[in-house]
Amino acid sequence: MNVLTSPLFRSLFNDDIPRIILKTDVPDFTIVAYNEAFKRDTYTADRDVTGLSVWEAYPRDDNNEGTRILIDGLTTASREKIKIQLPPFQYDVPSADLSTMETSWWQVEIEPISDTADVAEFLLVKTENITAKIQQHKAISGYMEREETLNRKLSDTHEELQASHEELQANLEDLLITNEALANSRKELQHLNAVLENRVEERTKDLQSSRLLLQNIIATANIAMTLLKGESLIIELPNPKMLHIWQRELKDVVGRRITDVFPELNEQRFPKLLADVFRTGKRIAMPEVPVNISYPNGEIKLIYVDFSYDPIVDENGNVAYILASVKEITEQVESFKRLEESKSELQATTEELAASNEELTATNEELAATNEELEEAQESLFIKNDELAETEESLRLALAAGNLGIYSVVPGTDNFEISEKAREFYGLPLKESIKWADVTATIVPEYLHVIERARAKALATHEPFDVQYPIIQPVTKETRWIRVIGKSVAENQFRPARFLGVLMDITDDVEHRLAIEESEDRFRNMAEATDVFIAVGDETGKATYFNNAWIRLTGRSMSQLVEYGWVDLVHEDDRANYLNLFKAAFDSKVPFTGELRILGANAEYTWMLAKGTPRFHADGTFTGYISSGVDITELKKDELRKNDFIGMVSHELKTPLTAISGFVQVLQARAKKNEDTYALLALNRAYNQVRKMTTMINGFLNVSRLESGKLLIEKSSFQLDELLKELIEESDIVQFSHEITLQITEPVTLFADRDKIGSVISNLLSNAVKYSPAGTRIEVKCEVHNHKVKVSVSDNGIGIDAEDLEKLFDRYYRVGKHHTVSGFGIGLYLSAEIIERHQGKIGVESTVGEGSTFYFEIPLSAN
Repeated sequence: MNVLTSPLFRSLFNDDIPRIILKTDVPDFTIVAYNEAFKRDTYTADRDVTGLSVWEAYPRDDNNEGTRILIDGLTTASREKIKIQLPPFQYDVPSADLSTMETSWWQVEIEPISDTADVAEFLLVKTENITAKIQQHKAISGYMEREETLNRKLSDTHEELQASHEELQANLEDLLITNEALANSRKELQHLNAVLENRVEERTKDLQSSRLLLQNIIATANIAMTLLKGESLIIELPNPKMLHIWQRELKDVVGRRITDVFPELNEQRFPKLLADVFRTGKRIAMPEVPVNISYPNGEIKLIYVDFSYDPIVDENGNVAYILASVKEITEQVESFKRLEESKSELQATTEELAASNEELTATNEELAATNEELEEAQESLFIKNDELAETEESLRLALAAGNLGIYSVVPGTDNFEISEKAREFYGLPLKESIKWADVTATIVPEYLHVIERARAKALATHEPFDVQYPIIQPVTKETRWIRVIGKSVAENQFRPARFLGVLMDITDDVEHRLAIEESEDRFRNMAEATDVFIAVGDETGKATYFNNAWIRLTGRSMSQLVEYGWVDLVHEDDRANYLNLFKAAFDSKVPFTGELRILGANAEYTWMLAKGTPRFHADGTFTGYISSGVDITELKKDELRKNDFIGMVSHELKTPLTAISGFVQVLQARAKKNEDTYALLALNRAYNQVRKMTTMINGFLNVSRLESGKLLIEKSSFQLDELLKELIEESDIVQFSHEITLQITEPVTLFADRDKIGSVISNLLSNAVKYSPAGTRIEVKCEVHNHKVKVSVSDNGIGIDAEDLEKLFDRYYRVGKHHTVSGFGIGLYLSAEIIERHQGKIGVESTVGEGSTFYFEIPLSAN
């Protein structure tokens, strides 16, 4: 943070207000800088506490409430990146000579300082030593107690004061002086109380403002909203629109479980949906859902709503609340239903009016004679007209709410009656008269026969029709999709036969469906063209699709694979492992990867690397797995050929090395006999190199045997303590740079492969010598506990980075920064495999710059 050294920062930082800057390394809070005022207040003018933890510089008393207040404030400001104002608290600090603890009271303000990544890196702490004020407050309390005592004494000695006026006068003067002092103290106390009351009032107002803002946001929302707290779904802050839907008062619902207020919801799907939101943290929204609501008067009413459940998470990322938003659309749904009913009523009313007119014409003389009956009939007609007007208004509202257009056309004529909304769909003028030819001109030509066929069928059968077709708007040239629903109305004496219906723009739905179909076609084409084995399963685990690669491999048809599967074709050595792998992944709904052999149509096994990925709907619902497989047969064959080659080369190299080793040993004996120091030193080094080469060749040979299944573990009983001493003595012969010590408390009899365990110990000793400085000590320990023996080798070397620890026991892995040290990275891999075949475990503990401890643990009598 370069700003700490800038002159501007120093000029602002080094003012008369005590300030200190801390790191946000919870829980230490290392001191970065502090000004002169802070030194004076904390008696650190003669000592430097920079770089120390706050608790090292100013030891804390965990039994003191002030310590908890300070720790909580520093931790909260660091993690939540908010400014903290702590209440007055006591925190005693060491005196200047560190001999005593100075009683100290503090007023502290903590402000986090964020870097460019919006991460709080430092805390700017402003302190105020209010010890004098606290002590003054205590003194005032003492004065008041003394005043009360004096008043009691004055009351008790009232008769004595009357007898001695002069003494009373003197006491009154003292009392006046004391009262004056108390008055001054009272004023200071009143001032302090006023300051504290102002602070409390400001904080109270801030909390009230925040809650009021949340209440206003929810209360003024255009839709019904409420908060549901916790998995118990406690109702909080329902707005007026929500209370209107519930038909409940605020006092009847706040603080109660929603299922307690509405028990009928337990029989519906909403509690489960809310539980899914808490479990997954994903939003759920559904349109036009029917809900049964129980009102206080016992009535159960069916309403329709659009609703959404939005999770609200806390600072830990857990779902704490659900914001339930509801829009009641009962009126729109019922309007649409009334639209259908109104159409039937309209037709019936029209036919009834036609019949009435015929009757009126036929019985004109009767109507003249029965004027009263005519008036009644007219009144009935007026009522029907009013009902018809109301029906038309309801129809208009329903059409507007549903974004629908209407039309009427008489077959054989060119007149086309169409609403404004329908004109917008077709892109036709809103005011001019529209002909049938104007409409058909917008329709894509190849769909005209679809419309005509539907019209002809409707005329012949008098059944409703439902067609969809694309149009091109004349002005914008935009292609839109139109859905037309209608029916033919028979001819009567007042109107000819005609078509009535509604229109709607379904462009978005069609485009979405076409996009899905295109995506599915693209996936299917890709799947069928690739050599990758692709399969799809449903949420129950049953396969629903296999591509051509599976058909070519197994020789089974798609239907046979779907019905019978392919598990019976898996090699018996791989079948159980693969089924367990798939079941574990399926139960947890997580990806999986595995290798297996499958019997092909050519009667040969194919090695496959199979991967499975779970699929989910947008609402988080599991829909099954899509799996892919790759033929890795050639890779497996290459691996086998490589292992065979390594084994052959390693075996062939051992023969000349054995001869070289023998000649070197003979020359060593001759040089020692002739006391040829230089030759003996050179031969010792040559012998060491031959031993290293032999060790590396044996390692490659053992790796080859291991991976080909030919590395045998031949167990027998032997003394592990004797083996350790023998290997340490051999190591001392070939190296003189390190001191190797052995700690063992008792003889240990072990049932294992003596040679293989010896190679593991030798490898750990060799690595300790390689990676630790000359002249340092290597410690070997052997411990027995719980029928297991643990052998560890500790060095004081360079240590191992955390990123390398997990990979140390991988084949051919070597720490990247130490390539100057000889080796191929097979020793630890082979050691790990040997220990695993003894039902044991191997591991390492290391600190960079301090050293490492490698260890293994095996049963004393492993089977």
